[in-house]
Amino acid sequence: MYVDTQKVTHRCVVIYDRDLQWRQFLARELTALGFEDVVQANTPQEALRAIRDHGADALITLHDLKLVKFLRTHRASPNREIIIILVTANLGAMDVLQERDAGVNEIVAKPASAGQVITHLYNALAAPRDFVDAKAYHGPDRRRHNREWDKEERRHDGQDAVSGSE
Repeated sequence: MYVDTQKVTHRCVVIYDRDLQWRQFLARELTALGFEDVVQANTPQEALRAIRDHGADALITLHDLKLVKFLRTHRASPNREIIIILVTANLGAMDVLQERDAGVNEIVAKPASAGQVITHLYNALAAPRDFVDAKAYHGPDRRRHNREWDKEERRHDGQDAVSGSE
């Protein structure tokens, strides 16, 4: 896998997982690829503290939607727009919808290799999606393709929900 180190060396990544061996392995791989600030967390509280104290750009986390929702919606969140890579075995249709609606950027299926997780992380960092800030949702734009809309505009105020401009 090719990683442009110019785009990642200055980024901070927090890894939150209760599996110490997985965390350490993933941290070593990220460091070897040029990430200078990789922080490991064993609990959601440690993860939040690390995000706040290190100004993290991304979080790689196990299936913890409570943490994801807190990061995206709570006013005490240390970074509402942090990139969130969710590594999970919960891949049923309803699970994926809940994870997406909670605001994760990328979902990686377990069992996952470090390479798979890092590819998703790198893609999210290299080409971040716009953020949507609406009443019912705060998170990355869920659309992966920009398609022309040939129907009538239905927004009441005429604003673009992604950028907030008219």
